[in-house]
Amino acid sequence: MRIKNKSILQVFITCTLLFAAMFSQQATAQKMSSVMKIGTYDSRIVIFAWSRSDEFKKHMVKLNRQTDSAQKAHDTARVKELSIGAMSYQHLLHQMIFSNGSIAIVMGVVKDKLPELAKSAGVSVIVSKWEVTFSDPSVVIVDLTNQVAQLFQPKENIDKMAADISKEQPVPLDELGIESEMLDLYCQRFGKK
Repeated sequence: MRIKNKSILQVFITCTLLFAAMFSQQATAQKMSSVMKIGTYDSRIVIFAWSRSDEFKKHMVKLNRQTDSAQKAHDTARVKELSIGAMSYQHLLHQMIFSNGSIAIVMGVVKDKLPELAKSAGVSVIVSKWEVTFSDPSVVIVDLTNQVAQLFQPKENIDKMAADISKEQPVPLDELGIESEMLDLYCQRFGKK
């Protein structure tokens, strides 16, 4: 009877140790799989890709048609309004491509494609790398610049220019004013100083 009890006790202890080892291993696996992964992109490269896309061309064609229509109608107030809008838009584009200005308005074009990209990259969030001001060392940062840029389906190879852009630090946003050439052109066109 003692041998039988001893055998039962040994089996019980062995099963308990195996169960504890499996539970510990499962807990460790869960901890490892709960590592936060954030996908980032260089917004300057993404906006460059967008500027080489059909979406951008459609936008520019629309603006040109509006301007042509206003000029043909001799609607100087509308021409002036469109010119100011074009200058503002150009300045906004410069903030996006030469600095780290927000490209949220452009990302709206591909927002429906982002969940699939996040899933395939295994990330929980996709954000401009310039917007990550802090991350815990346990957070894994995954560079998705090329994948995000390709969502815009640029109509030319952007690799060389993207490499050049990535080598440069963005101009601080507060140092990126409206170019004097733009202001001079506006003043010449509308007789203002």
